[in-house]
Amino acid sequence: MTLSRLPTRTLIGYGIGSLGTGIFSTTPGVLLLYFLTDTLAVPAALAGIAVFLPKALDVIADPFVGLVSDRTRSRYGRRRPYLLAGALLMFFTYVFLFNVPASVSSSGAFWYVAGMFALSSFSYSLFSIPYVAMPAEMSDDPAERVRIVSWRMGFALIGAVIGSAVAPLLVGSFGGGRSGYAAMSWIVGGATAVAMFWAYCATRGLRLAEPPVDTTSMREQFSLIFRNRPFVTLAASYMVQIVAIATLIASAPYFSAHIMGADETLVGQMLLVLMGAAVLSLPLWNYLSRRFGKRDTYFIAMLLLACGALGLLTGSAQSVVSLLAFLGLVGVGFGAQQVLPFAMLTDVIRYDTDTTGLRREGFICGVWVAAEKLGLAMGPLVAGMILQMSGFIGGVSRDEYPQTAQALEGIRIAFAIAPALLVPMSLALLRRYRLN
Repeated sequence: MTLSRLPTRTLIGYGIGSLGTGIFSTTPGVLLLYFLTDTLAVPAALAGIAVFLPKALDVIADPFVGLVSDRTRSRYGRRRPYLLAGALLMFFTYVFLFNVPASVSSSGAFWYVAGMFALSSFSYSLFSIPYVAMPAEMSDDPAERVRIVSWRMGFALIGAVIGSAVAPLLVGSFGGGRSGYAAMSWIVGGATAVAMFWAYCATRGLRLAEPPVDTTSMREQFSLIFRNRPFVTLAASYMVQIVAIATLIASAPYFSAHIMGADETLVGQMLLVLMGAAVLSLPLWNYLSRRFGKRDTYFIAMLLLACGALGLLTGSAQSVVSLLAFLGLVGVGFGAQQVLPFAMLTDVIRYDTDTTGLRREGFICGVWVAAEKLGLAMGPLVAGMILQMSGFIGGVSRDEYPQTAQALEGIRIAFAIAPALLVPMSLALLRRYRLN
C-alpha cells in the first residue's frame, strides 16, 4: 500500500466503475415504481413492495458477499473477480427488468419485476461491495482516501445523471409505454455494464493490501461491527437520508405528470438540474470538509437539502422555474451526501482495523451497501404507501380520469414534505458521530 498520491489515470479508471453504480442506484428508484403503476397497472402499494422486497432481501446477502470477497485469494486479487462477474450479470438482468412480457397480467408483472429486480440487485452487490471496499486498501493517507472517493463519487454523480435524467428522456423519446422502457433498458443497461467492466480492466495493475485471511465467524463479525459506534451512527444517519432522497426521486414522475401536467421528459429535466447541481458542488464540499471537518460540513449540507425539499411545495404548472431552482438547492446538498459519508466510511474502516486488529473492508462495506439498498428500497415503498393511502389510481389517463384533490396532496407529501421531515431525523443521529 502507498502513502504517495496515486496517478490521476488510476483514479479515473477506477472511478469510471461508479458510472455503472450511479446508473443502477438511481434508474429503478426514478422509474420502476412509476413503470409498475402507470404502465403495468400494478396497484401503488403492491408496486412499492415489488421495489422494496428484493433490496430488503439483499440486506441479508450483502454482508456475506463482502465477507467472501475479504477471504478470496486469486491471481486477479480478492476484489476484481467480483467486479467482472457483477458487470456481466448486470447487463442481462437490467435489460430484462424493463422488458416485461406483454402477455402477463398486472399480478404477473408484480412477480416478474420483483424477481428480476432481485437478480439485478444481486448483480449490483457482486460489483459494488468489493468496489466500495477498495479505497481503504489503496492508501494509508486519509487525505488521499478523500481524493480517491471524490473521484469515484464524481463519476457516481455523472452516472446518477444518466440514470435519473437521461433514462426518463430516453423513455419519452422512444414514445413511452412498454416500447419506450424497453428501448431505454438496452441503452442504459449497456452503459452500466461497460462502465463496470472498464473498472475491472483499469484496476488490473493496481496493488492493493491483501492481509492474511480472517477466519472470524459471521456471528462475531456482526458483534464487532455493532460495537463500532462511529460506523453504526454514520450508517444509520446515511440510510435515513437515502430514504428521504429515494422518496423524492420515486415521486418525481408523479409530480411531473399530475401536478405539472407533463411527461417523462420533464422528469429528466428536473433530475438533470438536481444531479447537475450535485456535480458542480463537489469542489465546494471538498474544500469545506478540509477547512471545517467532514461531519460539520455534512451537517450543513443536509440542512440545505431539507430547505430545498420544503421549497418544492411551490411547484406548479405555472412555476417551473421555481421548482427547478429548489431542485438545484436539493442537488447542492445531495452532492455532499454523495461524497462526505463515503470519505467518512474510509475513516470508520481504519478505526475498525485499529480497534479490532482485523482487516474487514469487504464485510464492513457489505453492511454499508445493505443499509444503502434498504434506504433506496424504502423510498419507493414510502412513496407507494403514501399514494395508496391518498387514493391514487394508476394506469389511467390523467386527462380522462384526473386524480382526486386528496391524491394530488399525497403526491406533494411524498415529493416534498416526507423528505424534508426525514433529513432532520438523520441529523439527530449524525450529531453523535465523533470520529471527525
